[in-house]
Amino acid sequence: MQKWIGKRPTIGQKTLVTKYGNLLQEAEIVTLSSQESVLKIIEAECDKKSGRELKGVLALTTQSIFFVSKHERMTYKYSQINDIEVRTDKKDKNSCVLSLKIGRSKRTFDDIKKNDDSQEFIEILEYMISNQSKEIITTVTHDFDYFLHAEKLIDLQNRNVKITSFVMKRDNLSLSKNGERLLREKHKNASLIAEGFFQEDRQSKGNFIVLENQVVYLYEFNNKERKAKLLYKWDFKYFSYAVIDRFAIKTVINVTETGKSLIINIFGKEFVSILNDANIPLKQNKRKWYQKIIGFRSGKWWKRAIASLVYLLLLLLIFNTFFGENNKEANSVKSSDKTAVLKTEHREEQIENQSKHEDNEQQDNKSKQEEQAKKQAEEKRKKEEEAQLAEDKRKKEEEARLAEEKSKKAEEARLAEEKSKKEEEERLAQGKRKQEKEIQQAEAQERQTNVYYKNCTAARQAGVAPIHAGEPGYAKHLDRDGDGIACDR
Repeated sequence: MQKWIGKRPTIGQKTLVTKYGNLLQEAEIVTLSSQESVLKIIEAECDKKSGRELKGVLALTTQSIFFVSKHERMTYKYSQINDIEVRTDKKDKNSCVLSLKIGRSKRTFDDIKKNDDSQEFIEILEYMISNQSKEIITTVTHDFDYFLHAEKLIDLQNRNVKITSFVMKRDNLSLSKNGERLLREKHKNASLIAEGFFQEDRQSKGNFIVLENQVVYLYEFNNKERKAKLLYKWDFKYFSYAVIDRFAIKTVINVTETGKSLIINIFGKEFVSILNDANIPLKQNKRKWYQKIIGFRSGKWWKRAIASLVYLLLLLLIFNTFFGENNKEANSVKSSDKTAVLKTEHREEQIENQSKHEDNEQQDNKSKQEEQAKKQAEEKRKKEEEAQLAEDKRKKEEEARLAEEKSKKAEEARLAEEKSKKEEEERLAQGKRKQEKEIQQAEAQERQTNVYYKNCTAARQAGVAPIHAGEPGYAKHLDRDGDGIACDR
């Protein structure tokens, strides 16, 4: 079930898998594709008004959001979701309601408990709707064996990889575990990584010791900045003939030539064993059992005296507590101890409640800030969309105007061409008519010049008599009276 809740799930996520284990196994076969990875799951209820039992699991993947229950299964691609709305449930202030706007319809999921898991779910959903092609790291996909140190965070930022705020919170385990994970990444073949420091002139440096390939490294780890700084690097031979001094919870390696010491917490025995396997000669400082007790290790008489008094007082207190002859005194001591314990518990409870109250206030302030940031981001996104729509509209109008101008110019060119053609045709027709007229006139003159009638009888037979002066065939020998009309008698 690690696919659904990751390597380091919360108690709520573990409970969810226990409750819906069979349902999730079925969804893994039926709903999830081979290219799909789960980003987050939460418990939710869908459409209570229908009267059906629709309590189930709401899941986010790299491709879609889907809901599965005993009687229902629904899946929506992120591209189908136009908008989301998250609001507090009116009936239960500790729960919230999630509404998805899909096209013109609306799908609502309620009974979502307000906690870190549901907050991360909403954060992932909002990001995936607008960044479907980008990578996101969640508490399900993150490998907690590897620490999100400073260099890795910069690399992820340069690659535009989103990291949820809950991942950053869960990934910060402790100084010891964070430092160990970071150094394990730097030294993948390390035979030992332990907490310790190097003592030089009564000054302690570093807090992590690493053994790899017969080299000892000393690092200083800054948990706040998530960085490790290399301070020293020694070959195993540097510790040749070093004096090993073992105590209850630490081991001191005294380098005889320099008078400096390497102090290792808890894993001193392993350190010595690794050096022995590498044939590094070491000296063992043998101590009697009482010389390992605090106060007797240095051998100084005044420290022994103080330690003896302290240990004696402790023995007397223990003896009086369990074997006191006076029951009243014992009861009084017990009563006072009980009262002190109760007061202490009450004080601790007050401190814890105050701490919880402060944590709740910080969480509320953080939630308000995140909500304000989300609103600002949403307003910015809407303004950008409106600006983009206005720009698209302006481009379309400009394209339409240019197309219209182009069409007008083409029409004007066509009309000018047609007018030019008509004028040319008119000119050609006029020239043709003029030419035909000239031909007719020439033919008429030719006819007038060439027609000849021998006498009026011939003119009458031709059907042209009488003939006036200027007409074809007129001749003076036909007009004997000279009145300009030939063959009139």
